[in-house]
Formats: sequence, C-alpha cells, structure tokens
Amino acid sequence: MDKYTQIYIDKAKENFALYKFLRDAEKFEAWQLTAIFYSALCLVKAYLYNKGVKENSINSHDSIKNWLTQEAEAKRLGVFHYYEQLYYDSRDARYTIKKISKARIQKALENYTQVKKMLAIC
Repeated sequence: MDKYTQIYIDKAKENFALYKFLRDAEKFEAWQLTAIFYSALCLVKAYLYNKGVKENSINSHDSIKNWLTQEAEAKRLGVFHYYEQLYYDSRDARYTIKKISKARIQKALENYTQVKKMLAIC
C-alpha cells in the first residue's frame, strides 16, 4: 500500500471521528456535515493514490471530481454521484447561512457509506 494511501485512510478516520464527537455533543451541525465530506474526500484520495494516481494530480476538488469520472472502476461504480452530493452539502455548510438539518446530515451519512463501500478502501 502506498504511503499516501495509508495517510489518507488515517485522515479519513480522524475526520469521521470528529463528526462523531460533534454529533455526540449535539453541536455544530454544519461542521458535522463538513467532517463527513472531508472524511469522504480522504477516502477518495486514498483510493486514487492506491490506483497509482500521483499526489500532485489530486490537489483540487475539480481534479478529484475529474478523476472520479475518468478512472475506470470509480466511473463504473458511479462514485461521483455520491461524492458530488457530499461536496455540495459541505459547501452549503461552510459558505451559506442555511440551517443544516439532522435529515440532511443523515442523507450525507448515507452518501458517505456508499462512497466508502464502493471504494472499499478501509
């Protein structure tokens, strides 16, 4: 396993632990949603590194989205659909004044579960 693959798997776990911590504290719904997205982002990076994509090829959300629509297995599985939903949820959480509902967090968790299952990284 590539060292970057493991680094990003560990980072994904850390971000998801942050989500759980915030959930258990019943605080900061926007950051709960953001932590879920960043956990998924790290899983995607781990997956792509594991497929041999170079680190400097995955340095923006646009490049990551491009790889998810181009890499054969990710494309076949349709990972991009779930990842993109998480991406937009996170943007709303970070950059708008929209109230983040528990239902939206639940839907984000469902999308996260799909990304994790499809990529089978950890």
